[in-house]
Amino acid sequence: MTASTSARWLRLAALCVVIWLLGGCVALPRTVDLDNDGERDRVAAAFAKLQSRQAECHCCIDVAVSVTLKGLLHSGTVSGYLQAMSPAFLRFVGLNPLGQPLMILVTDGERFQYLAVDRGKGYEGSVAAETFVKYAPAGFRPHESFYWLSGRLPVGTVVVEEIGRALDAEGYWLTVLVGGERRRLLFDPAAGVILRHQVLGAEGEDVLEARYDDFRAAGGQGCLLPGRITVTTRQHRGTLEVSLSDWLVDAALSEKDFSFTLPPGFELVAVP
Repeated sequence: MTASTSARWLRLAALCVVIWLLGGCVALPRTVDLDNDGERDRVAAAFAKLQSRQAECHCCIDVAVSVTLKGLLHSGTVSGYLQAMSPAFLRFVGLNPLGQPLMILVTDGERFQYLAVDRGKGYEGSVAAETFVKYAPAGFRPHESFYWLSGRLPVGTVVVEEIGRALDAEGYWLTVLVGGERRRLLFDPAAGVILRHQVLGAEGEDVLEARYDDFRAAGGQGCLLPGRITVTTRQHRGTLEVSLSDWLVDAALSEKDFSFTLPPGFELVAVP
């Protein structure tokens, strides 16, 4: 891979980590009715326990990351480092083949900064800016970035509407309201983890899905974090896979870790 090709992939991967630039078709889940109300109550109780346990889980993630994009037009893998803090702080450092930083992208869920080292430019703007939004798939919420990475739901009121036993997978499909928005979750009550998280459109169609696996214990009693996240949407064609490794246990981060000062000689570009 040439230096220019590597730089292009790193820039693409940084954007992918923050706005989930990806694609594909989201499969509709198949369910069967529960045997009785007791089964439903057990699943609902396990899900409520998962939600209450979130307050005890560690607030931060500091890991090595490998981002693989598989699509009809573009495919490739790039590595780097990822830091995240609830509720929406992200910092991604993309590395070139020599292990040197080629770009940095940070966001707090409202604004973002992007440093393209090879171009000598820094970009910053709102996540609501047209340039940013046009790449973001329907269903992605920048203010929930940390929760998408950690396989959890944002803190707040979550209402369970329906529960059905998964027909072609282990666990149960739950239809829930998160802040008034309808989602569908594949929940494993035995392990206490969300295996799949789907955002539903206005007509009930699935527009965005994240699949979680390779869980490991991290920060807090019974708290598990996924080691691999695979994302698909109806908007684009392809998949995005994020593999996490070399976890820094009990990482201590603060808001100041999610911004940077433009290096001397770099041009600042405001993103409209």
